[in-house]
Amino acid sequence: MIRKIALASALAFAFATPAMACPMADAAAYSVAAEAVQASAGTKATFKVEGMTCGSCSTKVSDALKAIDGVEAVAVDYQTGETQIAYDSAKTDADKLLAAIKATGYAAQANS
Repeated sequence: MIRKIALASALAFAFATPAMACPMADAAAYSVAAEAVQASAGTKATFKVEGMTCGSCSTKVSDALKAIDGVEAVAVDYQTGETQIAYDSAKTDADKLLAAIKATGYAAQANS
C-alpha cells in the first residue's frame, strides 16, 4: 500500500511540474519565426525588450503583439531581447507595437 502511495505521489509530481524549456530549442524557434518576419511583405520593426527570462516571457510579448490588428508575423527571443515584427502600416504603427510590449510589463525600445 505504501508503495502504491509513493508511486502515485511521484507520478502526480512529475505531471504537475512544468517541463523546463531548452534554450537551444527556443533559439531555433526564434530563428524560424524571424525568417517568417523577414519573408513577410509587411513593414518591419525591431525592438529590444529587457527583462525577459524564459520562454513564457517571450510568449507573453508575442501574444500581445499578435493580438494587434495588422500584425502579420512576430519573432521574440527572450535570451537576447530581440523582437522582430512584420505589420500592415495601414492598420497599425511602431508606436502601438511598442505600447503593447510595454503593457506586458517589460521595458522596450525601438532599434535604430
